[in-house]
Amino acid sequence: MLQSWLFRIKDHRRRQGQRYQLGHILLFAIFAILSGATSYRKIQAFMRAHYATLDEVFALHWKQPPAHTTIRSLIHDTAPAALEASFRAYSADLAAYSAELAAHPAARRFVGFDGKVLRGSFDHFQDQKALQVLSAFLAAERIILAHEEIAEKTNEIPTAQTLIADLGLTDCIFTLDALHCQEKTLEAAHATGNQVIVQVKDNQPTLLQDCQVTAERQLPTTVYQEPPCKTHGRIESRTVEVFTQPHLTDPDKWARVAAIVKVERHRLVLNTRTKCWQRSDETSFYIATTVLPAHEFCVGIRGHWGIENRDHYVRDVTLGEDRSRIRTNPQLFAKLRSFALNILRVNHVENVSLELFNNCMNLDRIMNYVGIR
Repeated sequence: MLQSWLFRIKDHRRRQGQRYQLGHILLFAIFAILSGATSYRKIQAFMRAHYATLDEVFALHWKQPPAHTTIRSLIHDTAPAALEASFRAYSADLAAYSAELAAHPAARRFVGFDGKVLRGSFDHFQDQKALQVLSAFLAAERIILAHEEIAEKTNEIPTAQTLIADLGLTDCIFTLDALHCQEKTLEAAHATGNQVIVQVKDNQPTLLQDCQVTAERQLPTTVYQEPPCKTHGRIESRTVEVFTQPHLTDPDKWARVAAIVKVERHRLVLNTRTKCWQRSDETSFYIATTVLPAHEFCVGIRGHWGIENRDHYVRDVTLGEDRSRIRTNPQLFAKLRSFALNILRVNHVENVSLELFNNCMNLDRIMNYVGIR
C-alpha cells in the first residue's frame, strides 16, 4: 500500500540519469526512520546494512547503495506538494482501515488541529526562521491526516481555515486551541458540513466572561465526572458541564455557538522529595457549534490535548525532530516522519522507542507492518 502511493510521486529528473528510483529512496527512508534513523547519513547506513534483503524483496539490482549526498539531493528535490498529496491519500487509507476495525465505527470523528515548530530548521546565514507546520489528526486513531506549512508572513489562523476546506471532510468535529477562537474559523467549518470545539481564553475576553457568567447563573444540561486516572506520578480527573443556553454579549457574531463547555481538571502530583501529593485545579471553557453529551465532549477535549502532549514528545525526543538541523526543505523530512508515525499508530505501537530499537535489528518486523504492503 505504501509503495504504491510513493511511486505516484513524479520524478522530475531526466530518465537517462535515474540510477535510483525516487519511490525506492522515499520508501527506504521511511523504513530507516522506523529503525531510528534521524539523518540522511543514517538512512544511507540503513540501506547499506540491509541492501541484500532490500535487493531481494524489491529487485533493485543496484551496483551499490546510493551515497548520503544522493539520498539528500533526491529528497530535497521532491516537490513538497506532491509528497503531501501522497501522504494525505495514504493517511486516508489508513484511517479507513482503522475505522473498519474499530469496535464502534459509527462513533463521532474528532479531528484535532495543532501547530508545531521545527526548531532546528532555522538558518541564520540565510535569514531563515524555523519552519512552523500545522497538522490535522484523527484523535481516536492518532493518525495524522495532513500538514500545511505556515508562511512566514501569516499565522496559524488563516492556515487552519484553509486546511479545513482542503481536507474535504464532512460530519467531523474539529478541536482547536484558543488561538483559533475566531468567527471565521467557525464559519469555515460550517461551510464544509463540520462542527467545532474550541477553547476560549483571554484573547476573547468578552466571550470568556460570557462563558463564566453562563456557568455561574445556569444549571448544566449534562454533567460528566471522569474517573481518576493515575499515570507517571500524577492522578488526574475531569468534571465536564455542558450549557446549551449560552448568554452571549454579541449573539450575532457568535451565532454558530450552540453550547458552552466548562471543564474542571483536578490533579494530584507526587513530589518525589517530600513524598507528598500536591493538588492543583484548573478550569477551562470551550464553545461548540454542536450539542453533545458531557461524556463525548470530555472524549474530544481529552483526545486533543493527549495527542499534542504525547505525539509531540515522540516526534521531538524519539524521532529526533527537535534536534534535526535539516534546513533545506525541512518539511519533507518531517512528512517522512509522519509516514512512519502513522504506520506505528495503525499497528497500535505504544512504546515507540523500544519499537525502533527492535526494528533496527530485524527488518522483517517493518515488512510485516499493516500499511506497508
